Amino acid sequence: MSELALRMGVTKGAITQIISRMEVKEFVRRIQHPIDSRATIVSLTKTGILAYQAHHELHKEFYRKLCSQLSPQEIEIFRICIEKFCDIFQE
Repeated sequence: MSELALRMGVTKGAITQIISRMEVKEFVRRIQHPIDSRATIVSLTKTGILAYQAHHELHKEFYRKLCSQLSPQEIEIFRICIEKFCDIFQE
């Protein structure tokens, strides 16, 4: 869970709560690592994969609609702004 928390930029306690809620909704499952008993493997269930795919499609549709309303120059400015936001949040 520590590695996942680090990647997501949240505390270990926060990621544990998030994963627990996702487990109740049957989006993920946790299993103990077969070699390192201190580690936990978190994986998507079939339900989780379907939810991820649906969510991904919503994002794609959002960006398609957004880009259809912007000029190529505005799209480039938007892309640069998003990259800067991502850099700021990763610090």
